[in-house]
Amino acid sequence: MIRTGGLLPYLQSQKQPDSILKVSWSWYNQAQGTVAWAFVNGTSSVKSFVLLRNSYYFGNAFWPVYLNNKSFNVNFTAKPVPLVDNGTASNSAPIAVITFPGKEEIIAFVFTLSAGQSWSILEGGFSATSPPSGYSLIGLTYNGSSQQCITYDEKQVSDWDTQTGTTLLGYKPNPSTFDSATFSCAGKFIALFQDIIKAGKCP
Repeated sequence: MIRTGGLLPYLQSQKQPDSILKVSWSWYNQAQGTVAWAFVNGTSSVKSFVLLRNSYYFGNAFWPVYLNNKSFNVNFTAKPVPLVDNGTASNSAPIAVITFPGKEEIIAFVFTLSAGQSWSILEGGFSATSPPSGYSLIGLTYNGSSQQCITYDEKQVSDWDTQTGTTLLGYKPNPSTFDSATFSCAGKFIALFQDIIKAGKCP
């Protein structure tokens, strides 16, 4: 998918409140609407965070599709482990339960980087007229791992198929019990779909 020759990639960079935790993006394949997100943990310790962009958290929209289709290589994580770098086009991140100050919860990608680590991942669905915007990294606090009974909103599966022109399925059964890490997030609660997340094993 990498385009050789022609214009240099268009690069946007935005510093975070913690000025040594950074995120930037560049076009990976503008014709296909694919960007490469690049993260840098310039701190002296392991950091876990979520990516907020275009008014919602990366991974929250279509996680049941990612989880059910092995090509995405997405699973629930039980603890924050620094991500392995297999190259931008092959990198994937785990998902986990994210809890906000009002006790609301979502599922989203969790990115964990070791001190000084750089790492990148692809994301599609953008265009020249609708590029990434309003992006920032929001730190997470690990609270341990536990069983979670999760019922996902099946509209996110039908919306995925509508947007991509595919017929991929979401994870079954729904609901299912997952062993998942739980993280606290001080950011604003935003949920695109009505997933139901309850601690413990499904009945």
